[in-house]
Amino acid sequence: MILNDEREVPVSLKKTVYIAISTEGMADANIKDLSKHYNAKYCQSITDLMVAIDKAQPDLILCHEDLIEDKPISSITLIKSASPTSRILVIGHGRAITGQIALLKLGARGYFDQQLPLQKLDFAIEGILHGEVWIERHVISGLIDELNQVVVPAMTEQQHMALASLTPKEHEVATLVSHGATNKMIANQMVISERTVKAHLTTVFHKMTISDRLSLAIFFRDLR
Repeated sequence: MILNDEREVPVSLKKTVYIAISTEGMADANIKDLSKHYNAKYCQSITDLMVAIDKAQPDLILCHEDLIEDKPISSITLIKSASPTSRILVIGHGRAITGQIALLKLGARGYFDQQLPLQKLDFAIEGILHGEVWIERHVISGLIDELNQVVVPAMTEQQHMALASLTPKEHEVATLVSHGATNKMIANQMVISERTVKAHLTTVFHKMTISDRLSLAIFFRDLR
């Protein structure tokens, strides 16, 4: 599904996305075409967003950082408490790695830099709607490095069994993910196709009962 595709998704198949963005942010982000693929509702303030959430909770909330810049902690927490099942994607201009990590810790599912091609926004939204986290590879590496100081509980017996069930290639793929490698990088290093990498990851997610790439990276980081 590409944003510049002129075809529209049937209304009955559209996921509901609330877009909290100011008039200025709308001009900068140029995301009006989202309505072609999603049941999109635009809000120009956090207050407007909260009123909309009170009526119906969306599948995803796309919130521009200009609306939460002054109070990111209280704003994200407020949104999460009002709409706990909604996934949050923050969009903005080149937020620092530490700032992106802070948003993830608050409950956001990703940060989309407006400098990226617009088509990638659709990929980001689709990924998050399917349980993934959208952040750039170097941010994953930064988050993993930060978590290196965190003491984690010992693995359960079930986790040991699941880990033992992985094939050598599945284990290698998961380990490379924990170092922040992309599917393309993994494919090049292991001399396999990206499709095969995806197949291995799908199997690893299933065996380890892990739902997204970031959780997998954190788990295997603790095995180093």
